[in-house]
Amino acid sequence: MSQNKLMTGLLVGAAVGVIVSLFDRNTRNDVIEKSKKASDNAKYYASNRDELVQAFQHQAERAQNLYSRISEDASYVGSKVNELKEMSPQVKEMAIETKEAFLDTKEAVVETKDDVISAVKEDNPSPTTSLGDNDTNRSNGQPSGNTNSENRL
Repeated sequence: MSQNKLMTGLLVGAAVGVIVSLFDRNTRNDVIEKSKKASDNAKYYASNRDELVQAFQHQAERAQNLYSRISEDASYVGSKVNELKEMSPQVKEMAIETKEAFLDTKEAVVETKDDVISAVKEDNPSPTTSLGDNDTNRSNGQPSGNTNSENRL
């Protein structure tokens, strides 16, 4: 019983909505124009049933082709997803190996840099570094902190 009231309410509401929307002149003219086109098409296809059947067949073929393409695309995407699932552990392992290789290379570069710096210091000492264990005065070869007058005594 309540289902009958629901359907009745829906139909009455739709009818009221249509009537209210037809108060607008542009909407009314548009509905009249489209209704005439639909009537003309119905009359044409009523007298040319073969064309109607061909049009339906053509649309059915298009829908079937679309469904076929969508199915092929879905299976292709599914296979690619499966390939990615299989490749993920391999890619992760390769990334870890690459990271380790970069870290090893970085350590080797740092060691080489330290070796080069120490070799350069030995070959070409800077003015601020000492030549030996004892700190000597460069101008007279005397130990630093001593003046000439102290050495004479």
